[in-house]
Amino acid sequence: MTTLRRTVRLRGAPMRSLDLQTVCDQCNKLRAHGNRTKCSKLRQAESVERRAREKNHE
Repeated sequence: MTTLRRTVRLRGAPMRSLDLQTVCDQCNKLRAHGNRTKCSKLRQAESVERRAREKNHE
């Protein structure tokens, strides 16, 4: 059996595939498996710290 796939078009041109990371930058595990709430909290804390440093630097 053949699967028919519609091509997604964005403004008349075919849409490119998404360029997403498959491995978590915090724990180096696959992002598709398991719960990533710990990694998310670490990532959020990192960004808050980075913003605070940038704000103090100005």
